[in-house]
Amino acid sequence: MNGEINTNILEDLPAIIGSKIPLLILKVMGVKMRNKISRQSKIKVLLCFTYLMLIIFYHHIDKYLNGPVYLILTLLIPICFIAICTYVAQGIINSIRHRNNLSTEYYISTIVCLFTLCYSVLSPYRLDSQSLESDIEFQACYEGTQNQSTVKFRKDKSFELHSTGAFFANTWYTGQWNRIGDTIHLKYDNKKSERFGDLLLIKDGYLHNIGKSAKIMKVNIPHFYLGYCKHEN
Repeated sequence: MNGEINTNILEDLPAIIGSKIPLLILKVMGVKMRNKISRQSKIKVLLCFTYLMLIIFYHHIDKYLNGPVYLILTLLIPICFIAICTYVAQGIINSIRHRNNLSTEYYISTIVCLFTLCYSVLSPYRLDSQSLESDIEFQACYEGTQNQSTVKFRKDKSFELHSTGAFFANTWYTGQWNRIGDTIHLKYDNKKSERFGDLLLIKDGYLHNIGKSAKIMKVNIPHFYLGYCKHEN
């Protein structure tokens, strides 16, 4: 009797195993899929956080960093933006096709990506690290054919001169300023802009370089007009 039972069990064993293996495979695949989705969700949230920090603090990244670090952080912005757009499109498609098989975590990470994208592209209100600095007392602008410069004089007596131009030219000058009547004295932190100078005269709505560098250069001295850039060139 025991022999017959053991024989029947042995005969049925392949069928039992055959019926269980697909279920085990499906369970293993399900666990791997959930782990993959969980890992991807964390990557998406981290990606959005990185992108937001870069665009919020880009003013200071641009102002204080240079070399490979500046280049890497600047390139990360479009890379993150493209990746977020891809994740949003992928999330929308998967939400339509596989809505019953997706976790809450997946939906949340997709919504985070969508919110980040809308904030960076559509929102008129954006956080900017420049707001951490002192308010601007007044500013001036120079617009050339291939370059543009803006200078901002802040209430804490600091100033920043930012020049951009062709072939990715990007230069910052910072320092302290002091105004006596219509004359502005500048003290640079590090390098000095010879074209802008360190002694300025406010006259007829423009900033005029009246320092030693103006006498030496004589030509190619930019005339900064007071106010915001008009973008006329």
